[in-house]
Amino acid sequence: MSYLFNCISIPLVSGFWFLTTAPQAHSAEPLPLSTSYWKDPAFLKSFNGSYRIEARIEPNLTTEERGLLVEIQKLMAEGKRTAALEKLASSKLTADSAALTFNLGNLYFETGEAEKAIDAYKTALEKYPSFRRAHHNLALAYVRENDLEKALTHLTEAIRLGDSEGTTYGLLGYCRLAREEYASALQAYRLAQITEPDVAEWKAGIAQCLQNLDEKTEAIALLEEVVRQRPFEASYSVLKANIHLDLNQPELAAKALELPYRLKILAPDPTLLLADLHLRADRKPSAISAIETAFSSAENKPTTQPILRLIGTATTLADWPLVKDLLEKAETEDSDRPLELAKARYLIESDEDPTAGVEILRTLTKEDPTEGQALLALAKHLAATAQPETAELIFERAATDPAAAYEAHIELARLHVSQTRYADALKAADAALALNPSESLRTYREALQTTLTASQ
Repeated sequence: MSYLFNCISIPLVSGFWFLTTAPQAHSAEPLPLSTSYWKDPAFLKSFNGSYRIEARIEPNLTTEERGLLVEIQKLMAEGKRTAALEKLASSKLTADSAALTFNLGNLYFETGEAEKAIDAYKTALEKYPSFRRAHHNLALAYVRENDLEKALTHLTEAIRLGDSEGTTYGLLGYCRLAREEYASALQAYRLAQITEPDVAEWKAGIAQCLQNLDEKTEAIALLEEVVRQRPFEASYSVLKANIHLDLNQPELAAKALELPYRLKILAPDPTLLLADLHLRADRKPSAISAIETAFSSAENKPTTQPILRLIGTATTLADWPLVKDLLEKAETEDSDRPLELAKARYLIESDEDPTAGVEILRTLTKEDPTEGQALLALAKHLAATAQPETAELIFERAATDPAAAYEAHIELARLHVSQTRYADALKAADAALALNPSESLRTYREALQTTLTASQ
């Protein structure tokens, strides 16, 4: 499972004619495009080159339009962005000009009015359908609004009209990656690298594609380059750690997370992943230190999933004090069903208060009679406390939940074996095999069949 949180930052729109305002970065998480990219020399070169006018793909400017844009330029240079926007929006020239409407969209985009920017770009394209930069910047606005399907349409059209900028292909790769079209995304990212070979974001994007195309060794090699370029952007190290985990390399995963952890830039969730890796490797002091760090901020707490993963590891090790500590740290005013379930399991399995644990389980099963995990936990307890008939009924209920069905059938098989009901155990094993035909389960079924035959 991957523990990443992908976000994207968007550059300032490209190409105010006659305006030389430098692009500003927008705050966002760095994968797959980081805030650093918009300050990268490759991007700035591309941005500055977009001021050229190409008659085949962009509308010509009249003398009056040029004059108005010069006035807008002066206002922008004086920092009067609002006044520039109002002047352009109120001009009669703008209403009939694709070029001026495009620049109005740019101003809206820069002032954070994405919806108005989108409307302006669409209007410019209605007036001049082959306006390449309007397609490009409309795509940027759509990406900013996380409407990647519409962004993809206009990125593709910009490329059809001759746009070959690395930014365009990189965003195309991002949109394809979001659609899980990994081969197409990989091609787009590699095209982005042709003109911007050293941009870290494209390398990271390629690595994500390679990870999903099962080319993980090459993905790691690329990410090592990216981490050297961007050591203070933790998400690249987190991605690298997850790929190491895909390759069953937990020590290398821990090593990848150690750098941002020591730099104090690792978010709480991957910090708990690091704690989990330390705990599994019998480095409990390091695990405890990481846990304390993960929970140290009152504003930025870990999410439920990595807490549950760590509780699962501690439970496997029967480290009940650690489980209790994690449950107390994770406790909130709002009821969290998965954490309540974990608490019930802890109370029962640690033998601290089985009665209270069972009461929690009964409450959870009443609140949602169809949720399999709580039913499984309750049925296991009933089976372990010599209540097989009731346990069997609850295991059967749990088997109706697809998320719990496999484990429920396995537990039913075990329960039936404990009652020497080998034919019923065989049926439960067959049901489990239909869901997950693993080799170990096949071997178990063969043993059941042999036992059944011998008992007849």
